[in-house]
Amino acid sequence: MTSPFSRRRLLTHGSAAAALASLGWAPRMAHAARGERKFLFFFAGGAWDSTAVFDPHHGSSRVDMAMDSVTRELGRLRYTGGPDLLSTERFFRRWGNRACIVNGMDAHTVGHDSGTMMTLTGTSASSYPDWPTIIAASSVADYPLPHMVFSGPSFGGTLAGHVVRAGGGTLLDLIDGSIVGATDRPAPAPQTPTDQIIDAFVHGRSSRFIAPHLAKPGLARERTASLIDNLERGMEIEGRRFEAGLDSLGNNILDQAIKATELMRLGLSRSAMIGIPGGWDSHGDNDVQAPQFDSFFLALDALMDHLSTTPGNSTPWLIDEVVIVALSEFARTPLLNGSGGKDHWPYTSGLVVGSGVRGGRVVGRTDDGLIGMKVNFATGEQADTGDILGTENLGVALLKLAGVDPEKHLPGVQSFDAILREA
Repeated sequence: MTSPFSRRRLLTHGSAAAALASLGWAPRMAHAARGERKFLFFFAGGAWDSTAVFDPHHGSSRVDMAMDSVTRELGRLRYTGGPDLLSTERFFRRWGNRACIVNGMDAHTVGHDSGTMMTLTGTSASSYPDWPTIIAASSVADYPLPHMVFSGPSFGGTLAGHVVRAGGGTLLDLIDGSIVGATDRPAPAPQTPTDQIIDAFVHGRSSRFIAPHLAKPGLARERTASLIDNLERGMEIEGRRFEAGLDSLGNNILDQAIKATELMRLGLSRSAMIGIPGGWDSHGDNDVQAPQFDSFFLALDALMDHLSTTPGNSTPWLIDEVVIVALSEFARTPLLNGSGGKDHWPYTSGLVVGSGVRGGRVVGRTDDGLIGMKVNFATGEQADTGDILGTENLGVALLKLAGVDPEKHLPGVQSFDAILREA
């Protein structure tokens, strides 16, 4: 007869702690991450039109703006509004004091793959990890799910071990062993007592092998240490799967965003990546840009509501410890092409919202032909004595915001401190 207490039920009911304690494990994540900012990245793959929201140029003969769109100004914020951007306007009215628009960033390329890599890593070298991976890997805390990729791009580089893909439920199926029943020839999963005996044996034997007074340096010891680390992380995730809602991963952008921030609140993750839906590569019809932006800002507005009413890990509210970053690999040409679309353009925009961000302003500039201008990196204002802003400069500023020393990852790259509330 099948036992009525499966491993899943054991770990989500009262006996979970005792079972894991028998392996010498105790929960250590919930408070270990206190004080570290968490980062949620959104990425619009395909290249958005920066003028559709972030960088309006109404009145310029060198830039084609969407019909019926208008320039809105709210204090030091300046953005595109109109009947197709009602949710976007609502977002900036409600949360603009926490939002910083970054314009005039040079992506250094107009190729999708190279642009994505440059925007997220600051380099074209494939061995370099992206900003969220660096942030997760450089944490003081030991997160079971350091960087969660729900959708969108990911560059793990030399830190790929800190990246976890969340899609499809595969992570949980692997951890609880149920994946063995999803193969072409399903295999029976061990019953709970047997499973516990196996776990206890592996954990105990491995721990003795790497005991400080017995251990010898070498690849075997390193791999055994990694095995124990992964085993304990798996126990942490499985034991808290219902607390974190990991069994109910949603598919839409808001579901994924709330899931990501819940993992951050619980001390399970520090960073996450979510792809922004839509056909952003609008060579044939640029009219799709505004509705897609508005759908994104509708979700972002709802997410901010969630963050502002949810207790944080180390702050009264989650909104005070999460940083939201929205990027695309480059932007689109100032003028429409013969098909009513816009082609690839290197000067792009981004959005940074939340904890530690100098909000309520636009930083970085483009001229009336949508070409990036020299700016002062401390103030973000146009300055003839300044420098052209690159996506790499924003990236290292995000690392600084995360408490990471950029010199250890991209030495010599100037930080765009204009986005930082306390530079």
